[in-house]
Formats: sequence, structure tokens, C-alpha cells
Amino acid sequence: MTGGHHVHWLPLGFAGLLALMGAWLNQVAERPLLQDNAGFTHDPDYIVEHFNVQTFDLAGRPRHHLSARRMTHYMDDDTTELDQPRFRLTTAGQAAVAVSADRGLMFGDRDSVHFLGNVQARRDAARNQAAFNLAGEHLRVVPDAGLLSSDKPITLRQGKSLIHAGGLYVDDHNKRLEFTGGVRGIYEKTH
Repeated sequence: MTGGHHVHWLPLGFAGLLALMGAWLNQVAERPLLQDNAGFTHDPDYIVEHFNVQTFDLAGRPRHHLSARRMTHYMDDDTTELDQPRFRLTTAGQAAVAVSADRGLMFGDRDSVHFLGNVQARRDAARNQAAFNLAGEHLRVVPDAGLLSSDKPITLRQGKSLIHAGGLYVDDHNKRLEFTGGVRGIYEKTH
């Protein structure tokens, strides 16, 4: 009846079944995880030990000095972390301001530094004004704008005055000082 050709369906069916199983396994196999769109992880792109930077005013006089035991920069969010930062602002004709803390943080614009943990700030004595010392856990410094601010509790000492507050805002250019949140203390005017 058939002209001598025998088709063996069993091996062909088995081969077809193996091909279908291979295609199915390929689809359900675990695929590699995709990276975020930026392609960056939160790993430092550079670290500087004994970081030290100085800026100058137009007349060539020192203006800002920022140092830290270590500076770590992260490319993914353009942040900079500072270990044991020390900052000094000197402006001609004004009292110098020094700030230190356990840690510091700068964001991409780098116009300000956030000092975090065991913050100590001191402004030297000026004409008719005693030096002041500030202590707290957070202080934001915007040097070029002459701003200091904190939304965390602070303690301010100036001469015999002692003030505790929930926050602080200082605008040195406009000679403005504000305390917020549960202000209490003793203020003695200096002569």
C-alpha cells in the first residue's frame, strides 16, 4: 500500500515535544535584573583623605576654608559627605565664624553645608559685641548669603546670656536673628 516509505512518528513527536519544552523553559528562565535608568549605584566615585579647600575674595584675601578628615562624593545623587568637617568664614571688617561637627553633607549645588552631630559654632567678638558659641545637632551654613539655620534644638551662649531654642535663623547680611520653638533663657545686653 505504501511504496516502502515508513514514517516513524514516535521519534518525530518526541523531538517536537523537546523543542516545545526548550522554548517554554527559555521563557520562564530567570532573566538578568535591569539596572536603574541612570546606571549608577550609590557607591563613591571618589574619596579624598585630609580634604582641604580655601576660597578667596576679589582682593585675594581668604574667605572660606573647609577641611575634613575625609570627603566622599557619590555620583548617583551628586552628594558629598564630610567626616569631621571644619569650616571658617572670614569677611573683611567682620568677626570670623568657625563651625565644626562630626559629619557634613553637601548637595549638588554646593552653596551650603549641613553640619550634623555635635555641632559647635563660634563667632569671634566684634566691636561692641561679645563672641557667641552655639551648640546643637544640625546647622546649615550658606556662606555667600551669610545664612545660618537649624530646625533642631540649639543652645546659644553670648557673654552671660544663655538661650535654648527649638531652631535658629541668622541672616548676617541683614543683621537678623530669629529663634523658634520653645525659646527660653537669660539675655543680658552687652554694652
